[in-house]
Amino acid sequence: MRSILARGVSEALYIGQQALLSSGRHVETRNGAALEFDTPVMTTYTHSRERVLFYPERDANPYFHLMESLWMLAGRNDVPWIRGFNGKMDTYSDDGKTFHGAYGHRWRNWFGKDQLQEVMFRLSTYRNDRRAVLGIWDAHQDLVQTNDGKDYPCNTQIYFWERRGELNMTVTNRSNDMIWGAYGANAVHMSVLLEYMAAMLGYAVGTYYQFSNNLHAYTDVLKKLEGMQADYEPYLTLAEDGLSYNPPALVDDPDTFDQELQEWFLDEARVTYNNIYLGTTCGNMRKSWRFWKSKNYQNAFHCANAIEDRAWRKACIEWLQRRIK
Repeated sequence: MRSILARGVSEALYIGQQALLSSGRHVETRNGAALEFDTPVMTTYTHSRERVLFYPERDANPYFHLMESLWMLAGRNDVPWIRGFNGKMDTYSDDGKTFHGAYGHRWRNWFGKDQLQEVMFRLSTYRNDRRAVLGIWDAHQDLVQTNDGKDYPCNTQIYFWERRGELNMTVTNRSNDMIWGAYGANAVHMSVLLEYMAAMLGYAVGTYYQFSNNLHAYTDVLKKLEGMQADYEPYLTLAEDGLSYNPPALVDDPDTFDQELQEWFLDEARVTYNNIYLGTTCGNMRKSWRFWKSKNYQNAFHCANAIEDRAWRKACIEWLQRRIK
C-alpha cells in the first residue's frame, strides 16, 4: 500500500500528482483515459484544517467547497440549494430534486437516526470506544445489479477515535478521483466534519486519515496541473508568526451550533451568531457569491475582503480575480 504524508490538501495534491505521473498505471474507463495507482493509498493529514486549495492551475471553487461542506453538515440532500453554487450538480441527481448518495443526509437521516449524535454519545460515554463508526454505504440500495443510478457514495465509512485529547478520523473510500474528490472537495468536507465532531466533544482536532482503495485521475485533467510548484506554500504567507496559520474556530458554542446552522440556511440576512464563523466567514462568503452571480463585482470583492478566515478570504479573492481577468 502506498502512503502519502501531508500537512494539508495543497501538499497532498502536489505529492499525489507527482507520484501518479511517475508510477501510475494507464487505464481506460467509461469516463475516459486515466492514471491509477495499482495499490490502495493511505493519505495522512497532520494539519487537516489547512483545507483550502490555492493552486491557480487547479482553480478550485472555494465558495462551492465550503458551502457544500455546510450543506452536508446540516444533513441535506436537496439539489436546488447546492446547485446555486455549482450548476453541474444536476448531472449527479436521478430526479433533479435530491441526491441518492448525499453524504450529509446519510450521516444524519438515511438510516433512521442521526449517526453523528450517536457517535458523539458513544465517545462521550465510552472514551476508548471502538464502535464510533459512521456508515455511509447502504448495501440494500447501493449494492445493486444495475448501473442506472447516477449517485452512489464513493466514501463508504468513517471511524472516529480519541487519543491524548485529540479526535482522529479515518475515512474509507472505494473509488477516489484524486483531483476533484480526494485532494479537492472531499478534503474540505471531511476536515470540516472532523473539526465539528472534535468541537462538539470537547477535543482538539487530531489526524485525518484517508484510505482510498482506488486512487486515480483523468489524464486530461492532470495535464492542467503541470505548472504546480512544490514550494508553493500559501498557508505560510497567512501565518502571523511565519510558522503556521491557525484559522478561527468553526464551532464556538456546541449547544447552539446545530440549530444556528439550520437557521443560517433559512435567513440570509442574519449576521450575528453565537458561533461567529457562520456569520463572519460563511455568511460573507455567501454574500460575495450572490453578488458575483448578479454581476455586482465591486460588492463581490467587498464581501470577500470581509471574510474573517484569511485562508478562505485569500482563495475567494484570487478566484474572483482570475475570472475578472
